[in-house]
Amino acid sequence: MHAPTLLFWFFPFAFTWGIGAMLFIPYFLPTIIAILRKSSSTAGVFVLNFFLGWTFIGWIIALVWAIASRNNNTTVIVNNTYPINSDQPYGPPPPSYNPPPYSSEPSRGTQQTAPTLRRSSNQPGSQG
Repeated sequence: MHAPTLLFWFFPFAFTWGIGAMLFIPYFLPTIIAILRKSSSTAGVFVLNFFLGWTFIGWIIALVWAIASRNNNTTVIVNNTYPINSDQPYGPPPPSYNPPPYSSEPSRGTQQTAPTLRRSSNQPGSQG
């Protein structure tokens, strides 16, 4: 009888972990994408993926949510540099707009009414 070798004990262990990884990664792909994108809704994507990922529709919704969610911690730095000694001077600033003051009463003394139909006397079929 042959003695069990190291490969005999290691192969089922490695095979099981390999199959587990091959099933784990696609199932949690929406959560992995949300983590890599540093999404603000990573926890929601994980909960949806964990509980409803087994339904294909739940997995698709989690994937779309992970891709469409944005990171709210985006910092935009604008660095405007102007030359100190420039041959072309800058033009004058644009004029400022001062709107007229608001008045609650209309400037005209007219009142709008509902439209009325009127016929002129020279149309055929009119009396008069």
